[in-house]
Amino acid sequence: MGLANRRRETEVFSLAFLDCICCGFGAVLLVFILTITQKTKVDQADLDDLRDRARQMAQRISLSEQDLDRLAKVLAAAQLELNDINAKNNQDELKLTERRRELLLMLQQTGAMKDALNTLLGEKKNLPTEDHAPIPIPDVDRRQYLTGVRLTGDFIVFVVRMSGSMLGETIDDAASRLDDSDEKKREAPKWQRVIHSLEWMLASLGPQTHFQVLFFNEDVVPVLPDRGDEWFSTTDKKTLGEIVKRLHQVVPKGGANLERAFASVRYLPRLPDSIVLFTDSLPTKSETLPYDGDVGDEQRIRFFELAVKQLPPRIPVSTILFPMSGDPAGTAEYWMLANASRGALVSPSKYWPEQ
Repeated sequence: MGLANRRRETEVFSLAFLDCICCGFGAVLLVFILTITQKTKVDQADLDDLRDRARQMAQRISLSEQDLDRLAKVLAAAQLELNDINAKNNQDELKLTERRRELLLMLQQTGAMKDALNTLLGEKKNLPTEDHAPIPIPDVDRRQYLTGVRLTGDFIVFVVRMSGSMLGETIDDAASRLDDSDEKKREAPKWQRVIHSLEWMLASLGPQTHFQVLFFNEDVVPVLPDRGDEWFSTTDKKTLGEIVKRLHQVVPKGGANLERAFASVRYLPRLPDSIVLFTDSLPTKSETLPYDGDVGDEQRIRFFELAVKQLPPRIPVSTILFPMSGDPAGTAEYWMLANASRGALVSPSKYWPEQ
């Protein structure tokens, strides 16, 4: 009885122990299984994250490779352009060197030409000159200052304005000199430039050229009043001396009737081949259109148009203009006259012939 009870108690105890062991082992397995599942989920998330990162890195590497390829192409193009620039610079340097050589050669040739010119000028001074009554003028080396004037033909008439306006550069200046003595009027700087210009023109005439000089203000007066129907020659020393003396005796005064002056050209013993006019502004008087009172720009332009109608046809008219301030239309009208008649328009410097 007692033994049976002990065995039964032992068996009961053994079964309970095994149950406990089994339960514990099952719990351990359950925990392990649960832990393994959770670990698998965590590893899978990490793996997905790593894959995303790897994919992003691959995309970045691809973009970087594209950038590298693009930069390589840009660098190659820049290198080609640099090579072209270097080649062009080399060509430019060669051209510059060649131009320097040409410039040096030209300078050498210019120096040689200057030496030859100086030699010729020296020989020219030693050449015998013709003794045909040259007019004494200052600074012979500037003799061709007025060569813009066309002196064509064998008969030339010089029409010189000697009105009161020829005394000054401005209207006020000329008006202030009207009360001066005749000697002071003849010494007026502007009038002296007119006389010097005329002397230069006469000195430039050839021995075969014939000329006449007509002074005009309100009337027309030949340079030699008692010989107004003649043509003079530069070979006539005596006559030239009388003309030069007479030039320095003329006194500017009065108005300016250009219409009467041009009409007088028609009554010369022979029509001239060229006309050279010395003036400073538009005319102030008219033969056809007498006008009392102050003469304005419109009237003066009309006086000029009427004067031009008196010119003989097909004769070049060149004008030596000593411009008067306050006469803006004068230069334009004389330029159109020169253009229409195939003449010229020249305006000497205010400081001529000193400068």
